[in-house]
Amino acid sequence: MPGREENAGSIPDKEPPLDILYLSQYFYPEQFLNNHVSQALVRRGHRVNVVCCVPNYPAGRFFEGYSNRERRQETWNGVEIHRVFTVPRGKSPIQLLANYLVYPLTASWRILRLGKMRRGHISFVSMPSPLTQALAGIFAKKIWKIPTVFWVQDIWPDSATITLGIHNRLIIRVLDAFCSWIYRQGDLVMVQSDGFHDRIANFGVDPARIVTLPNAAPELFRPLEPSEVPADIRAMVPAGRRILMFAGNIGESQDFNTIIAAAKQLPDTTDLLIVVVGSGRDEERVRGRVAEEGLDHRFLFLGRHPEATMPAFFACADMMLVSLRDEPIFALTVPSKVQAYMACGKPMLASLAGEGAAIIADTTTGIVVPPGNPNALGAGMDRLSSMPDADLRRMGEKAREIYLQRFSLSAVVEKLVNHLSITLHGDGGD
Repeated sequence: MPGREENAGSIPDKEPPLDILYLSQYFYPEQFLNNHVSQALVRRGHRVNVVCCVPNYPAGRFFEGYSNRERRQETWNGVEIHRVFTVPRGKSPIQLLANYLVYPLTASWRILRLGKMRRGHISFVSMPSPLTQALAGIFAKKIWKIPTVFWVQDIWPDSATITLGIHNRLIIRVLDAFCSWIYRQGDLVMVQSDGFHDRIANFGVDPARIVTLPNAAPELFRPLEPSEVPADIRAMVPAGRRILMFAGNIGESQDFNTIIAAAKQLPDTTDLLIVVVGSGRDEERVRGRVAEEGLDHRFLFLGRHPEATMPAFFACADMMLVSLRDEPIFALTVPSKVQAYMACGKPMLASLAGEGAAIIADTTTGIVVPPGNPNALGAGMDRLSSMPDADLRRMGEKAREIYLQRFSLSAVVEKLVNHLSITLHGDGGD
């Protein structure tokens, strides 16, 4: 599916250095693409100052060695990090809402105190949920008179109403007006999939100021030979069974209810094992549900592991699983794990609709079933259990090929620099 990057103009012949104020709640040591994008920007000669939260995602509590008093400022691989006072996400909707609301306040205060050398010439707001992060970029724009660029990963208020379970129509209307105002403040609104364009334009944003910048995977994500997999990781994943692996956040959006219901339909003779590598707010409930359904023989939970180990885990799998709830908003998105799986040359079983499903189906890099449909997902699992290894290998090789053509980190960062340069300097980046 072709993107819509043409609105951004052509890449400048000579790339002038940029001084970027990088704003996002999520940053190292949390495992987000922000880490790799910022490092790539520094390697290209740009200066990057990140204003972020104290790390607490996805478990909802501060990482060991970090707090609102410890390690608030540091330099990491050439990136200057400024961590602001943070309310950890916790496990309740109220604490999550507090986490969403406090960052723009404390980040704006930190931006106000940044010296002239660190405030940047342009702000870049990288936005998986929440959209409220953008308020820090808007503050910098008003105070320092610098343009702000948004990179929208989740469309609000749609995503918020699902995550927080908001059903009150008045609250939804207020959120809709608030989010509409935020989107209109961006000098450029980058979106992670073509499916976002019309929705963002409906908020009153000029379509000429909306461009697609897809997700990528870290450069360390590549196919590994069996001999490259460390023995301790190989030992965690049972040999002799067909492995379907899910990696990433275990949350409400990932629809584990459907995954569990699908697994329950598999015949006892099927040797399929669903290996879950990750953690999240919904993990405890999901584990309990698996036990209640008597499916402990069908699931293996390995917990959270460092990002650098993911390619080794993926190499132990026959196919990777990606799923989202059956919600209209999720049909517009491409989950970032799709690019991560493709980068490692792995075929996918996808319980998705819309943009993400189209990428996998159109490139024949996996099995696609409708979201929220246990019967269809169960049939996909059963098909995987008997699929010849040669077919899986062909899909994986095609996935890697498509990734290098369309989603590599170097290509994505090059487009990002082009967008930022043109927003700051005008067409041509001069």
